[in-house]
Order: sequence, then C-alpha cells, then structure tokens
Amino acid sequence: MPTSRAKPRNTRRTTAEPPDDATAPLYLAMLQMPNPSVDLLLAQGFSRDQLDEMLPVLEQRRMIQRVTSDTWTVVPPDVSLPAYAAQLEARARMLRTTSQAMARVYLRSRSANRTAASSGAVLLNSLVDVAQALHQVTTGAQEWVLSSRVDSPLSRYLLQAPRPVSTTPFLGSHGAPLEVRLAIDPVLLPEANVVDIMHARAASGDAIRLTPGLPFTGAVNDQGLAMVDLGDDGGSPVGILLDTAAGSGRVKAMLEFVWHLGTPWRPGTTPSSDYDLLDPRDRNILRLMAGGVSDAAIARQLGISSRTVERRVRVLLDRLNATTRFQAGVLAARQGLI
Repeated sequence: MPTSRAKPRNTRRTTAEPPDDATAPLYLAMLQMPNPSVDLLLAQGFSRDQLDEMLPVLEQRRMIQRVTSDTWTVVPPDVSLPAYAAQLEARARMLRTTSQAMARVYLRSRSANRTAASSGAVLLNSLVDVAQALHQVTTGAQEWVLSSRVDSPLSRYLLQAPRPVSTTPFLGSHGAPLEVRLAIDPVLLPEANVVDIMHARAASGDAIRLTPGLPFTGAVNDQGLAMVDLGDDGGSPVGILLDTAAGSGRVKAMLEFVWHLGTPWRPGTTPSSDYDLLDPRDRNILRLMAGGVSDAAIARQLGISSRTVERRVRVLLDRLNATTRFQAGVLAARQGLI
C-alpha cells in the first residue's frame, strides 16, 4: 500500500526580501481579520509557500506579532508603517554614505594613468567613469550641487538613462533634498527627452537656466568635490575628478560665472488653441521685437490692435522662456525662428 509523503519544506535561505508590493496584500488581509491565522489566510487564497516566505518578513518589519505558531496580532498601520519607513530611511542613508567611499575606490582603481593620490585629482578614462564621478559629486553633497550640461558624451549618456534616473529628486548624503542649480546650453534643446526631463527636474525643485556657449559638462558640490567631462578626445570620453586641494574651487568659480550669465528657464504651457501656435504673424512680431520696435509701432505696421500685440508678446516670452524682449529676440534667432 503506497504511503503518502509530505511535501518537503524548502529550507534554502534567501537573502532577498519580497518587494513591498508583494507583502502589502497579505498585510492588508490580516488587517481585516480580528484574529489572523494560517487557516484564515489559506482560505483567503494565499498559498503555503507565500505565507512561509512573507509572514517572517512582516514579523521582521514589526508589522505583525506572533501569538502562537499559527496565529498573529497585527500592529496598527499608524504605528508600524512610520517605523518601517524610518528603517528604510536609515538603510538609505547608510547606502549613500557607503556608495561615496566605494565610488572613490572604484574611480581610483579604474584610472590607470591618474596623478598621484595626494594631488586629489583622478583622471577618468571611460564614459562609465565620468558618469560615476557625477554620481559621486551629487550623492556626496550635503546642501547644494551646481551643474552644467553641454552637448557632450556624458550628456547624451544621461539622456538615454531610464526615466526615473533622470527625474527623481536628488537627495544629499544626509537624506535631505539638495538645492540643485543646472545650467544648460540651448544647443541641447532639440535633443529627444530634454524638455520633458527639464520639466520634471523643475517640478522637483531644481533651478534651471539656459546659458549659450557653456565650456563643458561638469558639477561641483558644497563639500569641495568637482568633476569635469572633457568631451571626446580621440574617440574616448575622458574627464577628471577634483577635490579642493586639486582645484575644484576653480571649477566652482567657472560654473558660478556661467550660471549668472544664463537666462532663467520656466516650464512653458501647452497651447490652449491654434491661436497660441507660432504662426507667420508671431514671427513678424518676433522680428520687430528683436529690432527694438515698440508694441504700438508693431501694431501699426501689422495692422492689429496694441492689445493683441501685448497678448502675443506675453505668449512668445513664455514659449521662449525669456524674461525680456531682447532675450526673446536672441533666443528666437538662435532657434531659427526669425
């Protein structure tokens, strides 16, 4: 007579916890039960394997407490969830701190032709090194980061990154939001995703300016660490990572200078009708604006009312992200609109 054998329990230990979206349904189901038990959870459709995997995780996160081998009490969410969030924040702070030290080791080990370590300068011989240096400058900041973007290998690499990487707010080494100032060369505006990313960065609190003729893509932080993407030299992207002793202050002075030369960028609005689109009349208004012609004179030349000219001028300033009529004319000429 055949004998039934119990299914062997999987005793292999795993190091990866199930994601929050996997444990959330179980926690929600237990919240709705006066006395959660294995039998009730099995009746709700959870499998034995799911319970074996996720119940210990909820216990570890202090979201439930064991009463017997098969029953639990649920810790109220207004107590357990803030405590769990605090654990995640502490873990994130530890990872950010650790990543800075690891990134420095990584960059120094990858830089075969670097200068002496005491000089505080590390040569970057690949695009990965340059991107990692930018990450190190950002994550190593405590209060602020000042950056610039030109049409460089690093800028194009960043544009191809997954959307969350480009749009997530920057946090400093202490976990607090950073004050981020970003100067962008207008030559990048026609590139795919640039304007969408600028909108997302502005929504997260970053200050953005358009500065024609920026010298390089780079960044500097409040801890005296700076990086510069030197572009494509003989087909190989290169750069340099500098600390205070190696001259990061000079990078900071340059980026501060070009920042003050820039024009503040304001997210434009979607045209509400065809009337808001740039038509031949708007182009004529732009040409006359660039020549310093007054609104009244523009109205006479084009045969429209002064009020219409004033309204169109406001629309054009917004569309070009300009603060003055002169800036609007310059930006329109640069973009080939006039």
